[in-house]
Parts: sequence; C-alpha cells; structure tokens
Amino acid sequence: MNIREITGSPEYWKINREERNYAAILFAALCKPSNAKAFLEHCGYTEEIVADFCVYFEYSHLRDIWKDVGAAMSVEEANKKKKEIIRAMLQGISGLDEILAQPKPHDINKSFGVGGKMSEKHIQYPGKWSVARLHDEFERNEDFEKLCKFKWAFNIKPDLVIHLNKDRAICIETKYESVEGSYPASQVEKDIFKEKRKLNYVRQIDLQEYLLTTLLGIKTDFICISSAKNSDKTRTHKSMGWKEIFDSLCICDFHTSIQDMARNPKLDAASATV
Repeated sequence: MNIREITGSPEYWKINREERNYAAILFAALCKPSNAKAFLEHCGYTEEIVADFCVYFEYSHLRDIWKDVGAAMSVEEANKKKKEIIRAMLQGISGLDEILAQPKPHDINKSFGVGGKMSEKHIQYPGKWSVARLHDEFERNEDFEKLCKFKWAFNIKPDLVIHLNKDRAICIETKYESVEGSYPASQVEKDIFKEKRKLNYVRQIDLQEYLLTTLLGIKTDFICISSAKNSDKTRTHKSMGWKEIFDSLCICDFHTSIQDMARNPKLDAASATV
C-alpha cells in the first residue's frame, strides 16, 4: 500500500494547490505570441509586441545584474561599480560612505554582515546582508528600513514579469490559497523590525514596486491573479481571476491533463486574497 491507495487520492491535477504550478502553465501559454497578444488585449493593453518583448518566470533581474557586473569586468572595476550602485540607491544614509571607503572588500562585506564565507576580493551580493548586522550598524530607523528593503529586493522573485520592451513591464503576482507575503520573514528579523525598531512590515507588493520602478527604473503595471477574484484593488495591483485569464488564452495544444488543470473549477473556489 502507498499513501495514494490509502487515501483514494485522485489524479494530482484535481487537488494541486501549488500556485507556482499554475504560474508555470501561464508562463508556457504566454510564450506563444498569439496568447501574449490575447492576454494583453484582455488586460486592456494596446501595445504591439516588439522585438525586445519577453516573458520571465521567477524574475531575478537584480541578482543577475550583480553577477553580470562581476563577470564583465576586472575585480577592481566590478567593486567600483558595485559601490556606485549602493551609493546611488542608498543616498543619504549616515555612515554608508565610511563603510564603502574601507579599502578591503572583506571589511565592507563584514560591515554589512554578509552571511556564509566572506570574500576577500569581491563586494558581495546585497541579498546576503544581515538584518541583525544592519540593526547594529545603523541607528536611524529610516536608514535601517531602506537598507533592509534594498537587501530584500535582491532576493525577491516576482512570479511573472512581461517586458513589453526594455523600459516597460507588467509584473504578475499569482496566488492560489496563500495570502500576500511580507518582509521580514524570519521570527528573529521580525522581532528586530517590529519589537525593537517599531517598524511596520514591508508588503510584498510594495517591495515589487520598489524593485521594478525605483531600483530598475522600469515603468511597470502590476496585476495579481488569484483563485477568488478580489474586487478590492490595492494601491498598485489590479486584481484578476485565474478563470478569466485561462479563458482568454488558447491552450488547446497543451497536454490534456494540463488543460484539465487550467480548467480546474477549484481555481475559482479557493479563498485567496491580496
């Protein structure tokens, strides 16, 4: 006997609640130009699909920019460019220039509390900065919060991002039963943020807006697709339902089980909210 036999479980697609799975189906559908066009029209966009149009799943633009800088130039030039990024995005933070003025990359990494083995040569990825160390290093709440948002922005991965062109995008957050996330995530960091600093948590959708519009400089619209269409729109995100999205697309050449999954009536029965 196995667990499926004991429970009499049906085919997995009938009970699948993994939102990233549905996001992956949507990504596959949007890779077809005809579906991309249909989706844009359904959402009210009039832009033509141009040569630099692209669809990304689990969008990690900042992470890959940082990696590319390190690969595209010498270590010294890369570290100079990384310092420029940090200074430009975190202007006005007290004590930041003193940290970046340290001659050894290892000491800069240490000041930001980089987790794991610290590099002696490279200024490391801000996503590895420590919230606890930032709390110790920076006294002003506004500085601490800005540094934390910068750190988190390097780690978040919006579910789907459609680049209409290099400077214009649509960011899509997908939900099934889960509710909107927030930062920080760990209890230790929450205690620092809420109890010691008396700061509100940062909403997932606000961090997405900060990532795309402020750090990447991309004019972006935001959509949330959930199992139960929520009529209450957020300040940034337009709310849509899975059924209306899949109904607007042609997935007739997908495997039958994938079509069945996309037509799963439970997609409109769950109680996801944004």
